[in-house]
Amino acid sequence: MPQIRKVQGKYVKAAFALLRLFEFKSLPAIAKILRAYIPFPLLHLYRTYKYNLSTVLDRQLSNLFHNQVATTKKLINNRKTILFYPEFPTSGAIYYICLFLGYNVTNNPEAPFDLCIKWKDATFSPKDYVLFRLSVQNSNPSIVNINCENISKSYVDQVFHSVFGYSATIDPLTYTGKCVMKSNLNGQHDGKIISCPIDTVEPGIVYNKLIDNEVEKGKVLLLRVPVFKYIIPFVYLKYFPVEYRFGRSFAHLISARLAEVQDIFSEAEISQILCFCQKIGLDYGELDILRDRSDRRLYIVDANNTPSATMIYNPLDLPLDKQKCFLSPSDRQVALQKFAQAFKTALLNSSKL
Repeated sequence: MPQIRKVQGKYVKAAFALLRLFEFKSLPAIAKILRAYIPFPLLHLYRTYKYNLSTVLDRQLSNLFHNQVATTKKLINNRKTILFYPEFPTSGAIYYICLFLGYNVTNNPEAPFDLCIKWKDATFSPKDYVLFRLSVQNSNPSIVNINCENISKSYVDQVFHSVFGYSATIDPLTYTGKCVMKSNLNGQHDGKIISCPIDTVEPGIVYNKLIDNEVEKGKVLLLRVPVFKYIIPFVYLKYFPVEYRFGRSFAHLISARLAEVQDIFSEAEISQILCFCQKIGLDYGELDILRDRSDRRLYIVDANNTPSATMIYNPLDLPLDKQKCFLSPSDRQVALQKFAQAFKTALLNSSKL
């Protein structure tokens, strides 16, 4: 039996090596040529099989075979097409959820679709004429995130204040103590701690209370909260060194794990979080939330309507020295299953009502 497993292991390693080679990660020019000449439906089909293959915990040949059979059944049974417009989320978590579910995807607004998702990787995304036309003409006018037009830091805090009754914003000209200055634009990761009061404010910069989210000596906790309309499937607990509390996840993340929503938030807090999403127009996305150690209050500091797939990314594509900083294989599988269920229940099924 050990000899059989050893032989199987060699075949499995060889198979996954071929999958990595096909992507030509070390030869981006060749990869670009392949993507230009291989039809997208074929590439999407390959990515579907590859991504589902990467979700197998025990990489025995029999399990890998059964996974590919199950993936084929998904492709046959789940004949759904998701339209993303105006951009396409090749690195978005939602794309990997579609791969996991075996859904077809398109960026062509003239093609038939079962669900439309507004996807624009920008802080400000005003109403789009094409999406407005689809919402009027289509028998189902529900377009995910169509009303999410502003995710700037200042607007996020404004909506947060209207729901929670308190704010993270301070006046740096009169405030005394430490505060955080950062860009008003989304996804900049440029937070900097300064002392107040200051003489002048910088344009395009917001000034927030320094929230003490340190949970252990030298370690801070960021609560990353995925939302599918009225469903929060789980909470990511992401730990960073205190000196990199504003850093990018990939570069500075110490570790991450999943937690049940009820273990992190009270029922009242859950209701407030969902109310915030409704007011800001976020049908699907992820929130960055901090809990202050001194007053125990929650602070929503960021809303992302185009979240990346960093936490559920294909481990075949991750540097080996970074895999330990992301979800464990079992947590990743749980996250995908809960994502898939929330997607179907809150977005796809509700769009048919």
